[in-house]
Amino acid sequence: MKLLVPIDFTPITRNALDHAVELSKTLGGEIELLHIVAKDSEHQGAKDRLHSIIAELNPTDQKLVGCRVVTGSIFKDIAAAAEDGNAQLLIMGTHGAKGLQKIFGSFAIKVVTSAKTPFIITQSRRPEGKIEKIVMPVDLSKESVQIVKVSAELAKKFQAQIHVICKHESDEWLAKKVKINISSAKIVLNDEKVPYEIVTLPGKSSLDKEVQQYGEKIGAGLYAITHFSESILPQFDTFSQEMITNNAGIPVLIMNAQQMHSVNSQFTFITI
Repeated sequence: MKLLVPIDFTPITRNALDHAVELSKTLGGEIELLHIVAKDSEHQGAKDRLHSIIAELNPTDQKLVGCRVVTGSIFKDIAAAAEDGNAQLLIMGTHGAKGLQKIFGSFAIKVVTSAKTPFIITQSRRPEGKIEKIVMPVDLSKESVQIVKVSAELAKKFQAQIHVICKHESDEWLAKKVKINISSAKIVLNDEKVPYEIVTLPGKSSLDKEVQQYGEKIGAGLYAITHFSESILPQFDTFSQEMITNNAGIPVLIMNAQQMHSVNSQFTFITI
């Protein structure tokens, strides 16, 4: 398979490369570094810096990594590069949400909403090897279970257990909606023969806070969420924002719900 790693030459995106290298040990395939420049005249300088980053890797990993420089905008051309290069997974570092980004949405969320390719969003936390536990929250929306197919594929590769998380609903009608979504997730996980556990959270706090508390408690290696918002501006999905910038720095598998149907019908990991 192919992993695409956007690089802006900051430590955060360099750390994303380390995550990609670690993932490739299990998933196989190749890694491509991507840098977006504003002008064509900046191409050579950017390529030289990318080659320097590759040279810092150990010789075995260097053979897996290539690079590309594109003129354009990160909000459009990361997604385009993933499609053009047939990348199956984007590994992207986020600097978090600061200042006005807290109001208008982080750069990472804006990139996610433009892409058809699944992302793993990383922060400053170093890769820790094998992923053993994946926490996948499910809520009232049918879109929340759309990440289950991609999550199951990753879980099989890592021989990981998926923890399907839902919030307690006292209202009978709401509880029924959650139950239907949980049942949908169970069908996929059973078909894929992925071990899983169903966990109901107390529902005394916001879903993102309780999911993070649970994930930290069990030592989650990955969160898996669908980005979905009914807002006119999709970056106003505060749940996604809080999850990708979670306090423990746990990586987050995330996919835009609007693109998920076509991805779930085609998404398969091929080990090379």
